[in-house]
Amino acid sequence: MDTPFIDTPFIQILLLLFLSYAVAPTVLIRFGRIGAISRAPRGGGRVALTFDDGPDPFYTPQILGILRDHQVKACFFVVGSKARANPELVRQIVEAGHEIGNHGFWHKPVWLLGPVSTARDIIETNRTIEEFTGQKVRYCRPAWGLFNLFSIAYYQLKGLKVVLWTFMSWDWTKGTSPESITRKVLNRVRDGAILILHDSDKTAGAARGGPAHVIEALPAILRGLQQKGLRLVPLEEFTMKKHRLTVKSCFRRVWGVYDWTIRKLSGIRDLREGKSSFFRIALRRYRGKDWPMPDGSVLKAGETYMELHINNERLLDTIGDNVKVERTALIALREVRSELPVIARLLELDNRYRHIKALLAITLLHRGTEHLGFTAYDMPKGPLRTLISWYERWMLGLYHPGGFKKLGAYRDKLVPKYIVMTRQDLMQRYLPAGLGVGELDVGRGT
Repeated sequence: MDTPFIDTPFIQILLLLFLSYAVAPTVLIRFGRIGAISRAPRGGGRVALTFDDGPDPFYTPQILGILRDHQVKACFFVVGSKARANPELVRQIVEAGHEIGNHGFWHKPVWLLGPVSTARDIIETNRTIEEFTGQKVRYCRPAWGLFNLFSIAYYQLKGLKVVLWTFMSWDWTKGTSPESITRKVLNRVRDGAILILHDSDKTAGAARGGPAHVIEALPAILRGLQQKGLRLVPLEEFTMKKHRLTVKSCFRRVWGVYDWTIRKLSGIRDLREGKSSFFRIALRRYRGKDWPMPDGSVLKAGETYMELHINNERLLDTIGDNVKVERTALIALREVRSELPVIARLLELDNRYRHIKALLAITLLHRGTEHLGFTAYDMPKGPLRTLISWYERWMLGLYHPGGFKKLGAYRDKLVPKYIVMTRQDLMQRYLPAGLGVGELDVGRGT
């Protein structure tokens, strides 16, 4: 038989994916200052100077000359394609004693890149720098200061230290001037600051001629820093141990940023109000064609079903250090079995759920659910299945102790499916005999 289409809110899924993949990681790192360095601890009278978007054959040599005259070292975050086109400039930067970092190959925002393109962007830039300098790349600064979940994981995997900035001088915008750049820098600079300037105007959004203003302002900035008693030092003098990023800790913080918002927007709530539970639930109206259920009933358009969601924080705490996917699935099944009686009591006693016809979930961990009373259905091929498959694999890889490498062996088995149980089957299997109203511990409606 053809599998009916479940009208899971497509916009909500896209929003969840975009928030989890792009927006939340960027907010967490840029504003939460987690997993990257944007300033150094105070107390050393130190400031670091960095340049983005080069190398540029016109502007970069002039900046190198100014830095040489003032005996100052900086870090140049280079765009891979520009470095590839100007190998001698890359060598000049390193030979002058400056540091060099990865700023992406095409200066594209990673919000628009998938995992493969993100990895390629980082790898190609590293390869270019290492080929021309013979040095291993240690620092990275993503274009526009934007992140996605895969870029965070890949920086960690490659041992790259993410370096941002303390404040903007807006030297790349229209209407700027040497005086405005100098004023903004000297008025805001403090001990431990990381300064960002630009030595190219060939990237999207950059005002033409902006680096010329930087070149004119730079000597005054360097003199002003000296007058303030601040010394310019290489990035390597800024300790970064306390800012070391781990994927799991970062993702758990990311989840806290947007999880509450997404649940509120999509009507998902905890099964046990005020208590930790393995399931989160939402009420949905079925909008597909008539769907014959295993017990002979039919789920029809307009009827209500309960959508089940795994509480990922609870799952992570439950699986602990178990790295086998089979073991993870068994642990998850045990938790599901323990909470199905709670759902049965909820449907029996809470008036908000008296019209529920079935329970439904979409999950990769569907093996063995038939022993609990669920029936598994294949999802129709299409964008929804592709998005859910990618999202759930990504989530499982980040939360699972074995990570993505361990999950690679299960790629063919990790296919999302609908699992369904009718209200009648749920009650027959899990509603305790002689249930009293006082036994309900999940909150009552009217």
